[in-house]
Amino acid sequence: MAQATSYNVTDVQGAREDLSNQLRRVAPEQTPMYATLSQSAAPKALFTEWLVDDLGNPSYDSPLLDGTDLSFNSDFTNEISNRVRIGNRVQQFQRSASVSPIAEMIDVAGGDSSLLAASKAKVLVQLKTDIESAIGSSQAPASAVTTSGSEKGDLMGGFFHFSDPDATTGVFDSAAKRAFRSLGAGLNHDGTAASSRFDKTNAAGTARDFSEANFRNLLSTVYEGGGKSQTYRLFAGPALMSQITDYSRAVQAVAGSAANFNAQINGGSIRLSIVELVTDYGTVQVVPSLFLNRTSGQGITTASRNAGALIPADDTVSLKVLSGIGVQDLPESGGGARFLTRALLTLCVTNSRAVGSII
Repeated sequence: MAQATSYNVTDVQGAREDLSNQLRRVAPEQTPMYATLSQSAAPKALFTEWLVDDLGNPSYDSPLLDGTDLSFNSDFTNEISNRVRIGNRVQQFQRSASVSPIAEMIDVAGGDSSLLAASKAKVLVQLKTDIESAIGSSQAPASAVTTSGSEKGDLMGGFFHFSDPDATTGVFDSAAKRAFRSLGAGLNHDGTAASSRFDKTNAAGTARDFSEANFRNLLSTVYEGGGKSQTYRLFAGPALMSQITDYSRAVQAVAGSAANFNAQINGGSIRLSIVELVTDYGTVQVVPSLFLNRTSGQGITTASRNAGALIPADDTVSLKVLSGIGVQDLPESGGGARFLTRALLTLCVTNSRAVGSII
């Protein structure tokens, strides 16, 4: 017997669709570094520079004998000779989109009355994630490439380039500049040496935990390089964030030299997250991030999950913005409304010795 069922009554026979008027973006879009880093003076050129200098080691064991005349050649110094110019390039970030005239007129699901407005909103979010990823990248600065077939504009150096104690290119392309890199050449794989960079990958290529001892080594080295006890922000990938939260967990019974934790449960809830650590060298505010140490064009990887950027809360690390994020409508040529979003900025790290990183 022929029978109409839910499977053979299709849209041809008049079956209706049930598509709710909802649209949910299912990708990370929070950009904490771009949102919290301070802005310093706007650059006046596509290559912006600043001066760095250091102090000699203290000397006090050879005071001049009273009444001794000074020698012009040996008793006077040039205190300007160690100054070095460090710089970064301003990068242009740009995205563009278009909507045809008829597409703008028809009714579509998703809660957007205008596909053009929705496209602009989406592109602005994408541009922010582009900028955030570039700030938190290991990209070295480079001038525009104009060779036929590979044209591209200036690239700015990212935080993990500035915080690399072994960098020999980009910002640190000379011996004089390399004297102002982050301290240390990296932790030994047994975690015994101190450095301002912790490598979570051991000699066998497998990941190792970022322990409290490693964290103290990192902080103490950053303190030695920067010379100030202050407030820091630690932007952390999810895997690193979980390991830091474990600092508060008593895994086994408390005994011997283990710490004693008192849990106060009010209203049936218990707090299992660390958002701030008070250390010997200042307060560290932990901020989760999904855009650290990511390769352009790639999603979240093990490298980004394990990455961390320790940044002073002062203006040691800042953004120099030549042109903020904006939308520019372009003339329509018959095919529909067109627009682009653009921003021009660069990252300024005035003291690489005062920052730390986890990779």
